[in-house]
Amino acid sequence: MTAADAIPSFRRLRAFDATARARSLSAAAQAMRLSQPALTHSIAQLEAEIGARLFERGPEGAFLNEAGHVFEARAIRFFDQVRDALAGAANGRASDPAVDAQIAKLASAQVRSLLAIWRAGSFRAAARALGIAEPSLQRPARDLEQIVGAALYRRSAVGLTVNETGAELARRLALAIGEIRSGSEEIGAVTQMRASLRIGVLALAPRILIARAAGPLLTAAATQKIEVMEGPYTQIARALHDGALDLVFGALRAPAPFDDLVEEPLFEDPYVIVGRRDHPLTRQPRAAPADLAGFEWVHPTIGLPRREVLDELTAAWGLSQRVQFETNCLATITSLLATSDRLSILSRWHVELDGRLARIDHPAVPHEPRHVGLTFRANWLPTPFQSRFLDRLRKEAHATASLPEGSEAG
Repeated sequence: MTAADAIPSFRRLRAFDATARARSLSAAAQAMRLSQPALTHSIAQLEAEIGARLFERGPEGAFLNEAGHVFEARAIRFFDQVRDALAGAANGRASDPAVDAQIAKLASAQVRSLLAIWRAGSFRAAARALGIAEPSLQRPARDLEQIVGAALYRRSAVGLTVNETGAELARRLALAIGEIRSGSEEIGAVTQMRASLRIGVLALAPRILIARAAGPLLTAAATQKIEVMEGPYTQIARALHDGALDLVFGALRAPAPFDDLVEEPLFEDPYVIVGRRDHPLTRQPRAAPADLAGFEWVHPTIGLPRREVLDELTAAWGLSQRVQFETNCLATITSLLATSDRLSILSRWHVELDGRLARIDHPAVPHEPRHVGLTFRANWLPTPFQSRFLDRLRKEAHATASLPEGSEAG
């Protein structure tokens, strides 16, 4: 595949799967009801796309080579996920023979149309994104609906779009397609720079740990690429659930908002009260609630965990209730603190990593334990490159956790 979002040829993948199972081009062609030259051509096209041979051919048959075994593992996961997706759309079972019959009819154009409509939000926007006429999009989209045996689309204020069944089918097919991308990356025949790892990073996550983990890996593997996306937790978690991200790094929610997401805590990162480096309260040994009440506060946006904690402190400690600055932008909060005597709540490690800020010594901020960690899909199978990154990130996080409080992580 030449792009991270490319739709693989279902016909070529079926040809590969049949040949890998039969260990014979002629037997695979017979099973697929194709001529042997047609099947051989499909496999050759797949090998050309990946950039590596997958079979060793001889008089005794066609046998997977090392690259072929790597790709086979991903192809198995691909077809398993496609079966689950189709069965879920029709309220059936993945083991039902009818599902295999559906897979045999699937074409890349049909899947491409569904994913485009799902991502763009409507038939009209999807056709525009693909650069085709809307009728040319509707044909494969409706063909897929017939194959699945369930309604996938509905009318809305923006036009024809996917319904709940169509959205879930698109999401699960996108996850399946990600297996093929990972398979080609594992083989190591990637000829273009693309995102080998897509990470979502939350606002207060210590990004320096990402940099330390990634730097040596990218130096050693020049064809690899790491893509980092920042945003609010709901957006990042949805992107992970939908397969647009491989991993999320930041504060855990415990539990995660989707059943298919799992969390791995790395270290505790409690909230602290913070001001500028030379704030007046840094010159006294310990600030009492009455001292804190004498300053204005920068308030996180309503709905953020930090805002809930600050609202509780405001009531318990008699802090100023006036809200002059309210923002979910971390850079704005940091700038406001660094240029005034205002106070706010941030995570301990964010303060340690920002030389403009200082922790105000105060009674402990009461809140539920806050852990920074990793969130990923339960059935995610990392590539070797992704596994090496995870190992390095875990080591960096554990080193961070072992530093004494007040020490700078670096």
